[in-house]
Amino acid sequence: MNTDDTITIYDVAREAGVSMATVSRVVNGNKNVKENTRKKVLEVIDRLDYRPNAVARGLASNDNCWCCYSKYC
Repeated sequence: MNTDDTITIYDVAREAGVSMATVSRVVNGNKNVKENTRKKVLEVIDRLDYRPNAVARGLASNDNCWCCYSKYC
């Protein structure tokens, strides 16, 4: 696990014995995952209390909103 107690997709993949891509497919609801693999990944996600990082997800999907404030504008 990570030293900062944040559970990542890497931790889930390692614990489930699958690739990060497989964990990603399960989290995103992709149908191209065998049912027994999906169940194993979901069990690990539940046991570790994994929650996808919203910032990382936004960056990866390019679905983000960057707002900034400047006192000079």
